[in-house]
Amino acid sequence: MASQRSESDGAPHSARSIMLSSSSSRSSSSRDSDMASKLQNATCLSIRVLQEITDNFSNERKIGQGAYGEVYVAEAENGENVAVKMLYNNMPGIDDEQFQREFENLMTLEHQNIVRLVGYCYETQHQPMHYMGRTIFAERTYRALCFEYMENGSLEKHLSDECDGLDWHTRYKIIKGTCEGLKHLHEGLDEPIYHLDLKPDNILLDKNMVPKLADFGLSKLFGDKQTRISHSPIGTIGYLPMEYLHGNIVSNKLDIFSLGVVMIKIIAGRRGYSKSAEMDHQEFLDQVHENWRDRMLKTCQASRQLEAHYEQVNVCTKIALSCMEIDRHKRPNITDIIHQMNDIEAVIDKALSWTGRKYTSMMNGDLVKLEVLTRSDAVPCGERCNEYPILVRVTAPPWRHTEEMPHAGVDLVLVLDLVDGWDRYLMKKAMIVAIDELGPNDRLCIITSGCGHCTMKLTFMSDNGRDVARLMLDELPSGCFNMVDSLREASKILKEREVEEGNGRVGFIMVLLRSGSNEPAILTQKISPHFPVHTLGLGYGGPYSHNAEVGKYLADETSGTYSFIQQLDISEIKEALELFIGGITKVAATSIRVTLTAGEGVAISSIESGGYNSRVNSEEQSGEIDINDIYAGETKNFIVKLKLPEGKGKLVIIGGQYWNLNASKQLLADTDVFISRPRSECSPGKLAMHREVAAELVRVQFAKCISAMLEVDNRSIRYDMELLWEKIRLSEEGQCAPEETLAGLVKAMAEIQKENVQHIGKKLPYVLAWLSCHEWQRATTKGDCSDSGAFMVGPTKMK
Repeated sequence: MASQRSESDGAPHSARSIMLSSSSSRSSSSRDSDMASKLQNATCLSIRVLQEITDNFSNERKIGQGAYGEVYVAEAENGENVAVKMLYNNMPGIDDEQFQREFENLMTLEHQNIVRLVGYCYETQHQPMHYMGRTIFAERTYRALCFEYMENGSLEKHLSDECDGLDWHTRYKIIKGTCEGLKHLHEGLDEPIYHLDLKPDNILLDKNMVPKLADFGLSKLFGDKQTRISHSPIGTIGYLPMEYLHGNIVSNKLDIFSLGVVMIKIIAGRRGYSKSAEMDHQEFLDQVHENWRDRMLKTCQASRQLEAHYEQVNVCTKIALSCMEIDRHKRPNITDIIHQMNDIEAVIDKALSWTGRKYTSMMNGDLVKLEVLTRSDAVPCGERCNEYPILVRVTAPPWRHTEEMPHAGVDLVLVLDLVDGWDRYLMKKAMIVAIDELGPNDRLCIITSGCGHCTMKLTFMSDNGRDVARLMLDELPSGCFNMVDSLREASKILKEREVEEGNGRVGFIMVLLRSGSNEPAILTQKISPHFPVHTLGLGYGGPYSHNAEVGKYLADETSGTYSFIQQLDISEIKEALELFIGGITKVAATSIRVTLTAGEGVAISSIESGGYNSRVNSEEQSGEIDINDIYAGETKNFIVKLKLPEGKGKLVIIGGQYWNLNASKQLLADTDVFISRPRSECSPGKLAMHREVAAELVRVQFAKCISAMLEVDNRSIRYDMELLWEKIRLSEEGQCAPEETLAGLVKAMAEIQKENVQHIGKKLPYVLAWLSCHEWQRATTKGDCSDSGAFMVGPTKMK
């Protein structure tokens, strides 16, 4: 060991020198360069600082102890807790090489399921000591690694059998996160890393029970995936396969075997591994399945959801057993394991169900899901990007069985614009549709005639309520109509209902537009934004054409949508109302807020959110996206553009919150988003633009340009659109986007051009309904009810 003489103020230089000089033995020069770059950003702490923040390594601060050292919890200057792993001095097996190996391995790793290194200490001091009757100065070396603090400690202390302890959702989250971390080690790096000591003690859990792999002191870096013979002792008995115990064979399948043991212990407790070895595989599977069935029956009543989760237990147990195959060639690789888990998650999504008002599923947080797709899998390490796009996706999984859907109740205020007797006939038919589509827990209110007259107060659509509503239809008045007063009255009704009954129920306003609403003054009026106003224009092109601009204006001011039907056909009206009510009766969550926090050195330059509110703070370090409500089965896509510096792989942290229909706030767990930053050349496929990101970029660009054209002058829109489309088609995103995306936009472009030729110089219903559809990513009818775009949510009767 090279002697390092330093005082505390010289420690950073000395520590850095050791690490850099010893890396010269590495075979890859690019890795040396990468390590040197990362070391410049590493936080070196003196032993004096560590003593201060651990109260001189007091027992009160100690949270763990192992064969090689002790772990203390400390408070950093920023107020956050960190874990300090102080290695023992002068112990066999602990040397600079092992310390350096763990340090280097951790420095290369950036993943949400791998513990994050926040600092280190390597300091040698000369300290006086008494030796053979005289005082001498002896060298003492301090070696420590500082990690993010994991509030829930190691997985080991949370292990229990199926009957008690952690619920299945939490156990599955730990299994999946552990697999994702291992996948990053095996598949996500230029040179794979084998952990070689995967066990519950080395899997740490944060405050949200997110697992993170730790303890890389025994890990080895391999330039390829070849099997090796190792003469160095590795791993822990009980987690090592036969090929290593009998032949010292090391490969990625050693980690897979260890993973299988860990999974079995997560699923069936500490004795799970020994029981699986003592029993026939099928007998063990049956026992685990039966134990989990008994436990789940106590907490979940929906049969389809139960069966789906039983199958998830079954699949995970089978994966674990396959990982422990004696023949390593029969063990799956980590990518296959992840694929199997993703497949069963898709089954879970399809089986989402709730019973009555008890609609909190076994998997907390599954009412809304967040996903992020990066533009590409990799960005060269030395490259800067000023507008690197990522796709943030917010999804509410579909409900498959209406009898098990959560339904706090919808309060719908219908505002009717009546002109004559024919209108009353049409409206009566339309109201019957609305009455039939609403469920017994929903309420309907009708406003019509001048000055916002309330024809029917909020009434539950029970059997008796339906009879009352049908009787009211014969008395619908017509005459003068004041849209602003009617909307003011509608908003007042819903506000007063809010005060009385809380926020569990959702409120909407729907306006059926006829020619009576052709008041140009409306376009200058302030409309209350408290409740979304969804407008449906009835008829266009005849003597009683509705005003499309009024419909779009009312929707835009209130976060609603604008739709229209071309002909006054009762079947078209019926389909349009089914589409609308089928959506509002499937509201899954409200007040969704997505939060974005930029990674170190990264900036958020812009957010493309359509009609939804979004903001980026002045330092470009954080951003938010607000969504008023989301229907089950809906997906909202948002393009976030980032400024990337050289070498940074962590892009953003994404999280958020929403309110369920019990007026209870639910958190969306923070997720770190990473990309690979290779220093050497990588395959073109890793640099290629993701198809779904390309599709969203094309859609957003096309919609923004169409909107801008209408604001200027739509007389030349046909020619301008052709130029725009040619530009989009030849762009990189146009080349990468799926053909079905492009075909849908071409169809819309043809309809817009056709409408413009017929009515030059007007803002026409098709293009306005199309823009409304794309601004809110929500289905609208655009003349023909079958043309509701890519954001269709089918009708559902809640009875």
